[in-house]
Amino acid sequence: MTEMLGKAKAGGYAVAAFNMLDYNSMRAIVKSAEELKAPVIVQISVKTVKLWGYEAISSWYRELAENGPVPVVLHLDHCKDIDVIQQCIDHGWTSVMIDASSFPFEENMELTRRVVKLARPFNVTVEAELGEIGGVEDDLAVAEEDACLADVEKSVRFCRETEPDLFAPAIGTAHGLYKGTPKIAYDRLEQIATLTGIPVALHGGTGLAGEVFEKCISLGCAKINISTQLKRQYITSFVAHYRLAPDDYEPVRYISAQYEAMKKDVTGFIRLFGSAGKA
Repeated sequence: MTEMLGKAKAGGYAVAAFNMLDYNSMRAIVKSAEELKAPVIVQISVKTVKLWGYEAISSWYRELAENGPVPVVLHLDHCKDIDVIQQCIDHGWTSVMIDASSFPFEENMELTRRVVKLARPFNVTVEAELGEIGGVEDDLAVAEEDACLADVEKSVRFCRETEPDLFAPAIGTAHGLYKGTPKIAYDRLEQIATLTGIPVALHGGTGLAGEVFEKCISLGCAKINISTQLKRQYITSFVAHYRLAPDDYEPVRYISAQYEAMKKDVTGFIRLFGSAGKA
């Protein structure tokens, strides 16, 4: 991911990172990227990894992306468990995220250093987080009043002493669906991106306006996470097909409807973030 995001940061665009749910959703993500000649990140939550298993997900990735025409990163999203991170590295993940942001600052740094040391020999990139991003991610909820923005000085120290490849500071976005207009700390984002010198990941992308994405990208965001929107499309497209054809009991047609709906969303985000044609 280092090469992929370095090019994005230098080129003034962002690479879309979509949370997959199964083989069909991974296929929709990869095929959309291929059609648009775009780099893409397929990321997976811990609960999804535990549902399907390391070997199954790794085999899907190899089948869909290994010999494909565009670069595809396989990324473990928000993980606090070192054992899960090790298993992902062992099974061919190309990037992992250690999320120790709920721990005290020094403990967060220590865990991040451990993961960086673990990943480096395998050329696996590491994303780390500081501050607490609100909303629900992988069944872990952070209430709005408990969410906290990343401190600029601590962010600089954190990145200098732990050396992650990618940094996810809390800047006012939230996981899940927004109930109001989020207040993005653009000044803090700009300072962190400039002073740390490494690509910034924007979490909580679902529901943000186009101009918010554009501004965040211009200030240093090179990776933008989209999870909730794909989950919604996964379910609503299935339900919509049933409502149109309640007597249709051929599962392949439901799966095809899901695939086309997810592809449409993935395509839209890739174009919006400016990475089409950048493979």
